[in-house]
Amino acid sequence: MALLKSILVILSICGCWRPSSWSLSFYKCLFYNLYSIFVAFLILSLSLSQMIGIAVNADDSSNVSDDIYVFLAQFVSCFKMLSLVVNRNNIVELIVTLGQEPHQPLDDPLDDVEMNIQTKFDRLSRFNTHSYASLISLTVSNFLLLSLITNFKKRQLTFRAWLPFDDNMTPIVFYLTYIHQILAVTIAAMIHVALDTLICNLLINICCQITILENRLTNITDERKTILKLCIRHHECIYRFAATVNKTFKFAIFVQFFASTLTVCFTLYQLTKVSANTSEFIKMMFFMSSMLTQVYLYCWYGHLVTLKVC
Repeated sequence: MALLKSILVILSICGCWRPSSWSLSFYKCLFYNLYSIFVAFLILSLSLSQMIGIAVNADDSSNVSDDIYVFLAQFVSCFKMLSLVVNRNNIVELIVTLGQEPHQPLDDPLDDVEMNIQTKFDRLSRFNTHSYASLISLTVSNFLLLSLITNFKKRQLTFRAWLPFDDNMTPIVFYLTYIHQILAVTIAAMIHVALDTLICNLLINICCQITILENRLTNITDERKTILKLCIRHHECIYRFAATVNKTFKFAIFVQFFASTLTVCFTLYQLTKVSANTSEFIKMMFFMSSMLTQVYLYCWYGHLVTLKVC
């Protein structure tokens, strides 16, 4: 639960999740809504400028392939932000449900097996979250560092995009546009980390609940017949919880897989065009690793849930 709360803090920074304590104040709500609009404008404007740039340069296949894999990742972050805002109530319900009976481990001083099961899965969730966040951070840092070393000195933007003004920008316009791209990509990466780890942690919690249920079933005896009623209710709650997770995130996961498939294809194509001893190759490898890890997390924990249910 503590890890889920930390993920919600990241979402709050990204403008996707207004803190519940702020809901009581009109001015705080207004401020956060304006902040959310500002963040949405940042990432959406970069996506639109990249999309228009790809359409304008459609005749130049090399430029299009260079741009489209980054555009797809940016576009998916816009969709994820929308999905978070639309499904806020369902996500709150899921998190609250995990803290309620019968999902909470039984506090039995003679048997702490359930607490150990919960601790084991919490440790797994924490490892996945920290590892995935570190990988995405390295990828984004690699992009931005290479851009500062190469593009910034030449007064070139980090990403090619269509701009509604002349290419010969004044220094102040260039700096503002450059900062806009950096902020948009950084926030988009944070949204990816937060939502991907949120979904995976919910899937891990489903596996955890099924394991706890299995332990309770093995402890049913003549002296502890009341546990049977708890197990029946717990079983129904787990299936309702899993159905809510599926209903809340299924479309977002579909878009993620569709975009990830295209992104991996374009990234592999880009790798065939660069030398293995260049910084561009390292950047592409980091990006490819992030995309494959993103898909792997969904597939692996979705598979675990399927095995547990069946």
